[in-house]
Amino acid sequence: MTELRDFLEIPYEQLEELNLSVKRQRLARVSPDVMREERMRYLTDERRIKAVTVCFTDLEGRLHMLDYDKKFLLSSADNLTFDGSSVRGFTVQAESDLRLAIDWSAFYWLPADIFGPGKVLVFGYVLNQ
Repeated sequence: MTELRDFLEIPYEQLEELNLSVKRQRLARVSPDVMREERMRYLTDERRIKAVTVCFTDLEGRLHMLDYDKKFLLSSADNLTFDGSSVRGFTVQAESDLRLAIDWSAFYWLPADIFGPGKVLVFGYVLNQ
């Protein structure tokens, strides 16, 4: 039987090396613009990634995760919006439409056996309304 989809699954040893390479860039204080360009090029070129999980914390420190289709994220990375009405601290209706900024230096490859194949994770932060 032929697989209909071929999503990215990286062995643990390779995951560790990929994630450590990003850490080395952070420690070497590589320019955020360089990191952004590298990550966006990687996402564009890697056809086996289907989604990007963007994580951020609310005002009380609770972790939130939003899954975005990779193509949508790449085309909207500078204006990534979401409905924050269910996020503590942003529940006031006037504050519910929020924008996220992506921290491309906080980019991680995920184990497919836990998070599912074809996904990567990046941290972000709430910019403004």
